[in-house]
Amino acid sequence: MKAIYRPARGDAIDVALDGVDGTAVRARVGDVELALTVTPLGPGRFRLSDGDRVWQVCVDREGTARHVTIPGVGEARLERLERGARRREAGEGSLASPMPGTVVKVLVAEGDRVEKGQDLLVVEAMKMEIKVAAPIAGRVKSLAAREGERCDGGQILAEIEPESAE
Repeated sequence: MKAIYRPARGDAIDVALDGVDGTAVRARVGDVELALTVTPLGPGRFRLSDGDRVWQVCVDREGTARHVTIPGVGEARLERLERGARRREAGEGSLASPMPGTVVKVLVAEGDRVEKGQDLLVVEAMKMEIKVAAPIAGRVKSLAAREGERCDGGQILAEIEPESAE
């Protein structure tokens, strides 16, 4: 999950959480990286540990926002980044992941010529394989997708440069 922490005072801070497995999470808060062990304690309650420190955390949902309270430390409001914003910024030849998942196949390389509708990538989400096809004919200008990497819904995975009419 990628989010923005908006404190009551001060600048917003980027937050990224990646699930490693059922009990471990990699977290990046600003420039700080953490490897945390997560233990569920009940609805909306968790124990987090980085090996040296332990925190009990309460999480309340409000729409797309999460209120995170760590007793004795403070409170934070996490707002999920808008997925649609990435799609609006994407150009005509951009390929965005249709939903959060894992890139399981990359079928092209940068510089390859592709046809409109040609399958370029496969994303696995919710035990389904979703083919991502070229929106236009052209050449693969950039390829951000790597097999085995997680991706967010709306994340740009590749860009196609349109063929010039000559």
